[in-house]
Amino acid sequence: MKKILTTPKEIDRNERVLYAGNHYISIPEINVCDASIKSVNIVSLFNKALTEIYDDEYVFKPEFYVKEKKINIEKIECFKENYYISCFDVHLEEDINVIIRIYADLCEKGFVYEFESYKEIYIKLICNLKKLRLLRFNSHNIDFKKEFIIDKWLNNPAVNISSNSLSFAMAFGGDRDFNYEYYEDRLILNLKCKNKNAFYITMNSDVDGASTTLIHFKRKGFENIYLELKEWLCRKKIEYRRDLTIERILNENLFFNYFFAVGKDMESDKYISLTSRSHRYYVSGAFWERDSFLWSFPALKLVDIELYKRLLRDIIIVHSKNAGDHAHYIDGTVLYPGFELDEAASYFISVEDLEEYDREILKSLEFVLKRIEREYDESTMLYKTFLLPSDDPSEYPFVTIDNVILQRGFINLSRIYEKIGQEEKAELLKEKAEGIRIGIYKHLVKNIDGKDIFVWSCDKMGNFKLYNDPPGNLGLLPYYGFIDYRDEIFKNTIEYYYSERYRYYFKDARIKELACDHHPNTPSGLGLCGSILNPIRKDKAIEYVKLAVMDYGLLSESFDKDSTEAKTGVGFATGSGYLAMALYEALIKNADKEEKF
Repeated sequence: MKKILTTPKEIDRNERVLYAGNHYISIPEINVCDASIKSVNIVSLFNKALTEIYDDEYVFKPEFYVKEKKINIEKIECFKENYYISCFDVHLEEDINVIIRIYADLCEKGFVYEFESYKEIYIKLICNLKKLRLLRFNSHNIDFKKEFIIDKWLNNPAVNISSNSLSFAMAFGGDRDFNYEYYEDRLILNLKCKNKNAFYITMNSDVDGASTTLIHFKRKGFENIYLELKEWLCRKKIEYRRDLTIERILNENLFFNYFFAVGKDMESDKYISLTSRSHRYYVSGAFWERDSFLWSFPALKLVDIELYKRLLRDIIIVHSKNAGDHAHYIDGTVLYPGFELDEAASYFISVEDLEEYDREILKSLEFVLKRIEREYDESTMLYKTFLLPSDDPSEYPFVTIDNVILQRGFINLSRIYEKIGQEEKAELLKEKAEGIRIGIYKHLVKNIDGKDIFVWSCDKMGNFKLYNDPPGNLGLLPYYGFIDYRDEIFKNTIEYYYSERYRYYFKDARIKELACDHHPNTPSGLGLCGSILNPIRKDKAIEYVKLAVMDYGLLSESFDKDSTEAKTGVGFATGSGYLAMALYEALIKNADKEEKF
């Protein structure tokens, strides 16, 4: 086997962006220097991808005028209201101050560009709809036709966008005092603003749908759209008054995961799960089982339990036919082959949250189980993997964390079979789980420097590897119920890997988290999440989270060991879910349990 690593390119300098969106529409990149939007995307299950209107400069850009004189920005400050709504405090020439908010309707197919100024100004929103691409793993530019239309209902401008494989439309309007200019393929939206006013931009499958959605927005009004979203965010936020910095980090990551790791197909209204709807993430628009089942869904559950249960069931059914393959398209077909045991095992981690166990869901779970059983080794009682949690090839087939996750999964699945009266299957899974436990202690515990520790992986010939892959951090063993964190072997394990004896530990780094083969020079944000869930490392890890810049408060895959700024994996929505759920588990859920006792 050739050990070919597909490693991400390090970011030279990570630029801050804001973002907006709901499950239909994502706005992943809002420029913090001028409040312009650089891209807008929707889900296209037909194309197995996200469809994105984009431009390197801008897709929508506001300009400000007093009468006919253009007024430039002198200073701009950006912030998030209620941990999600993108806001800008803009200081213009002539002592004019404007507040800008960009937000999507909570449920409908459109978004709002809101402006607030107590001096009368005129705002032009320059529309630059010139480029279209599909986001699925990488970006794929596509040719398209653009047709400008005046809708009959409001006489509003609309644009129909079509290619050989897709078609959708956008409609444009304002709350009041709105007009537009269109010439030489250039659309400019105009608005007079004193106090508050807003542009509406709506999308749908065709011009009729986009324009009727625009009518709905005008009837509803931007103030009600804003209030509905604000009240929802207030209800859903997680309070942690002991530390407001942690509360901010937790909730910003929580909501980014909720809106950017989940999508709703405009054509079918089917929900999908994916790594990220932000093109800033280097493998956006695709599905990883680990990322969704282990990281994103536990955070989603904290926000909307009904959506979580629906998605859990739907995603198990859609993706189980290719359980364990490295990466899937959003429709469940294989994008990137290569078996990963932890990904296959991840289907079983939350199965007890399913509301019913009908034939379809049981068939899907049994299909996953059969795929996993192909990797069973009777002599060790362990299961093999081809790729690691970092998605890179494994030197030895039996990996500790993968088998630990599987053991937890087998225990969970056995309880389901007990509930539905299939005792024989339940007992078999319990025996398998116990066999894994025995196999791990027999083959994956070695004496290093006079102390027993868990090694990373081994084969049947006695070879083993000392390694700790951050997406599958060995510090997670207590989290999955495999061992008590006070156990000597576990304490020895953490002591070894977080020391100068281990090559991916940086003793002089500001944040002492582990790097790995996948990003050898930069500590891991995912490893930091694992440390939060590790009682031995928890307190230090939480201090590190407060110290880290990463993706300006959002989790990044890795970060610079000195500046703490993101170096790989920005716009990483499922990773944000991991950070949010880890903070909740460590600081709130477990604290609640302790108070009860």
